[in-house]
Amino acid sequence: MVFRWLAVQCAVLFCLGIPTSAFAQDVLSKHPLQNQILDHKGQVVSQDALPAKIGSHAYVFVGEKHDNPKHHEIELAIIRMRLSANSSSNPGRIVFEMLDDSQDALIAKLQPEQSLVEMRQTLEWPSKGWDWNSYGPQFHAAAQARALYSGNISRSMISAIYKGGTKVLSETPKLSSATKQSMAVHNYLLDQIFASHCGMQSRENLQPMLHIQLAKDASMASAMMGAPRALLVAGGEHVRAATGAPMHLKTILPQADTLVIQLVEVKPGKATLSDYLPTVGAADLYWFTEATPEQDYCAGVKGRAAQ
Repeated sequence: MVFRWLAVQCAVLFCLGIPTSAFAQDVLSKHPLQNQILDHKGQVVSQDALPAKIGSHAYVFVGEKHDNPKHHEIELAIIRMRLSANSSSNPGRIVFEMLDDSQDALIAKLQPEQSLVEMRQTLEWPSKGWDWNSYGPQFHAAAQARALYSGNISRSMISAIYKGGTKVLSETPKLSSATKQSMAVHNYLLDQIFASHCGMQSRENLQPMLHIQLAKDASMASAMMGAPRALLVAGGEHVRAATGAPMHLKTILPQADTLVIQLVEVKPGKATLSDYLPTVGAADLYWFTEATPEQDYCAGVKGRAAQ
């Protein structure tokens, strides 16, 4: 069961990495792309132009690396831009992967005047799991505008999908887009899940994880579609335009006006946008930041991969 636990704790996918030495960190601090924002053509976008871009689209997706403090800082700025662009009478939704539908009743109890400390108490935030210091300020900004919404599925739903697979997906209206994704999407996600499990389980045995990943992305897209304007904060893979929540939203609303922003850590020896596209995928904006040290979670099991 260790692999199932690992997958759920890492939002099913992509918590793996490699160690970054102090030397590499010093090199990255001088990286030419760091703090640059590029569009899909590789052209530099001024930060002064961001509020208009972020405010003009109906559905905005922001993809992060969960443990990068700079990403959380940028997200808070983007949320504030978004809320400033929306009318006070119709703030839209700010949707988070870090909140699931089992918390909706607690979210409904939040009051705009509450402090961060009071918000944490109202949400009954656990000591383990998503870091409150990283996401609390973002929740607070959204809650002050009465725009805070959960995007993820609950643990009980994860368990149900793990056991019931596609039957549960097809019987749950808000997850309907999960049953409509192409084999190309399935194959991509399954490859990533296989890698995130260190190659220690066969792809066939990982099918439940695929269903869970599809359900998470479908749920986040569905939460956004509950309003005419919404912004999602989630892990970068959940925001991947061709395989994540944006694809699910487009499955239901093909003509939806979307903006996908990927927050991307710079890497040694990768100095152009094309160097990052195989991993990050297509997006409208790429905001490059310093990298945080990563860990190789597969270090202890390498050489014992499944055939």
